[in-house]
Amino acid sequence: MNAAPALRIVRIGFATTIQDRGRSGLGHLGVPTAGAVDRHVHDQMNRLVGNSSEAATIETMGAFVVEALRPVVVATSTDGHRHTLAAGARLRIDAPANSVWAYLAVRGGIDVTPVLGSRSQDTLGGVGPPALAVGTLLAIGSDPGTSLDADHAPPRAPTNDRIRLWEGPQHDWFVGGLDSLTARPWSVTSELSRVGVRLDRGEFRQSARARMTMPSIGLTPGAVQITPAGEPIVMSANHPTTGGYPVIAVVDPDDLGRLVQVRPGATVAFRRA
Repeated sequence: MNAAPALRIVRIGFATTIQDRGRSGLGHLGVPTAGAVDRHVHDQMNRLVGNSSEAATIETMGAFVVEALRPVVVATSTDGHRHTLAAGARLRIDAPANSVWAYLAVRGGIDVTPVLGSRSQDTLGGVGPPALAVGTLLAIGSDPGTSLDADHAPPRAPTNDRIRLWEGPQHDWFVGGLDSLTARPWSVTSELSRVGVRLDRGEFRQSARARMTMPSIGLTPGAVQITPAGEPIVMSANHPTTGGYPVIAVVDPDDLGRLVQVRPGATVAFRRA
């Protein structure tokens, strides 16, 4: 049974969910990984408050407000600092200035009942804890008993560094293979979510190996599919379990968090891993 509530949601904000590091090993059952879109920042905020990386955080695109019902120690990625909130204090997380997704970590972790081994809310399949709403009361776990050695997180390297790509199962369906992705920068469109990120339209020529149709195949976070219109879609944490578009490449797992944080209208460039 969860402990007494420690937080109350005052404003839900945009795309606000509870996330941890996701569900692993269940893809053969059709259950996506889910979990934090940007694991690096999720882990970083947990370290600031002394949690393990497995502790659940709150992920949001901003306009989110939470109220402390008792004193709590928190860290937010919008300023990269640790704070102590007194009972009755409110914390607002606005849209990050130079990224898309923000995280709120609370010492002890957000305590909701795990589903299939994870506290993550799968926004595509509906697996996990109930959706958050205004007035939701949240408990936090036991104090981890760890020391608090730092009060701020170092900034991450610029997101416009070249994102590493590995060859996908249908890379040879396109003339030039990965070169058709690495030869130019790509603009991030406004079509982004926990499911994936759509890039602007490019010119892709099918090779002699391409088939008119293909069977649906399992996907993985970071898979880059090419639509018939020539738009690359990079799958994220809540990617579909199958898809009919060819997978030309897969983003290196260590770079996927940087890619999903690129704001609409900005560009991203790729290189071979």
